[in-house]
Amino acid sequence: MLNLPSKLLLYPQTFIPSEIATKISPLVLKIVVIKLPRTLEIMETIYKDLSFSWKEVVTFLELKKEIKVNWEKIEKEVKSIEEWGLNFRTPENLKYFSQFKETLEDSLEEVFPSFSRKRAKEKSDEELKIKRALILLCLAENLDFKLYEVEKSLRKMDKKYNQIFEEKIIGEDETFEKITNIKEPLQMSFYNRELPNLNLRIFAWKLIGKYLDWDSVLPLNDILITDKNLLEEWKEKFSFEEEKVFNEEIKFYRFKTSIFEMLEISEVNFSESSSETGVVFLNF
Repeated sequence: MLNLPSKLLLYPQTFIPSEIATKISPLVLKIVVIKLPRTLEIMETIYKDLSFSWKEVVTFLELKKEIKVNWEKIEKEVKSIEEWGLNFRTPENLKYFSQFKETLEDSLEEVFPSFSRKRAKEKSDEELKIKRALILLCLAENLDFKLYEVEKSLRKMDKKYNQIFEEKIIGEDETFEKITNIKEPLQMSFYNRELPNLNLRIFAWKLIGKYLDWDSVLPLNDILITDKNLLEEWKEKFSFEEEKVFNEEIKFYRFKTSIFEMLEISEVNFSESSSETGVVFLNF
């Protein structure tokens, strides 16, 4: 049986669903996760019923100590942009406001100052990059958690539905037929493991990468991913070998390049970094 690497960097998200965590955790010693303001809170919520201590498996990757961030302001901007986005969640609203492009851009810059062209000159390039990256990652994390909660609710609905109509009969009415169409949206939700806005997440990691405290998690030469599109993108860019399949749900690849080259993180040079990177793909 193929042995997986003992330490993996979860990329580019900050958590995986509890059912997936249950399957991968016995196979590795440590999973390295970038830590954002809500990451610990989210993990405590979704992993509270696990049969193992997830805190012994998860290691957090944080910013370097010399990098100072006002997390309160970051979270305020994240909340503002989420509220701003809700105003355009319908095609009708979006169509209406798109007629006023300049007003639309001004309103976005007002609630999202880290992306403001007017205020960019007031900030150092480094400070702006860090804030942009963190806000994008926080938005992605919040979205992932909301989608997880929706999926969890749909699973409960599906389970209840099956319990009620298990015999396909209500009382003595043998003519009753189970409504099968309800299964389609549930299945679409359960098995769609593509990460929303993958390119923006990758962009954020490129920006923030050199400011992370990699020394605290070294040695680190292997990555854990769940998005097939990301895997295919790496296959096109880098030479690789597919190791013996662990099982149908867990696949392992060895890419002929360093982990920092794969993540496109510049200005990070560690002698301990291997010239090869292992990638564990969770195909659930």
